[in-house]
Amino acid sequence: MPNNSGLSGDELFKLRSMRSGMIVDLQIHSPTLKRRVKTEFVGMDGNRSLIFRFPDENKWAGLGGAIYMNNTMIVRCILEDETGEIVAFKVKIIIVITKPSKLIFTSLPESLQSHGLRTEQRAQTRIAALLIDSQERSHIVPCLVRDISNQGCMISIGRDAKGVRPIVDQELELLIPNSEGDDISLSGHVRNKKEDDSRHYFGIKFCDDENDVAKLLSQLLINID
Repeated sequence: MPNNSGLSGDELFKLRSMRSGMIVDLQIHSPTLKRRVKTEFVGMDGNRSLIFRFPDENKWAGLGGAIYMNNTMIVRCILEDETGEIVAFKVKIIIVITKPSKLIFTSLPESLQSHGLRTEQRAQTRIAALLIDSQERSHIVPCLVRDISNQGCMISIGRDAKGVRPIVDQELELLIPNSEGDDISLSGHVRNKKEDDSRHYFGIKFCDDENDVAKLLSQLLINID
């Protein structure tokens, strides 16, 4: 589809890297309200508009006075899987619909600001692992490690997986089996989460010393250079 948005090719690529179901931060401002709330990105209608789920009004009351046609809002999100960046942009609200779901349609941004999150390359993997709640010392749910580095990893959990889903800021232990039959243990905190049609994704920042993490990862024969 032709690019009529005014964005550069790189900016449009980043915008199209936003996944349906990912969590976004909305900064809204009106004469009566100034607030930052979280909601879900629904999708992109070609080069015409972006679609967001209206934030949960049970959690954030009074948003109708700030989310209305022709008002602007700032959107922030983390493109952890695709580019390892946080992006921010301003959009104008085109319309808010209430049926069949309450959704916000906005313009495409005129420009994007971005900031890299990663200081090192992550190794892409598909390693089966098990999550343990560090406080309760109880098994939570099996997962797949999708990428990993000295500083952290991205895991995914199938929507039909049996067990308890982790939450942001939860302290976890990641148990990874190695070729010797032992479990490699890595501790960390959940820093972000998102989802698509089939899986939930969680970004984990390791608590262990980077040198210790590197030694453990070397046992998995993963190249993290």
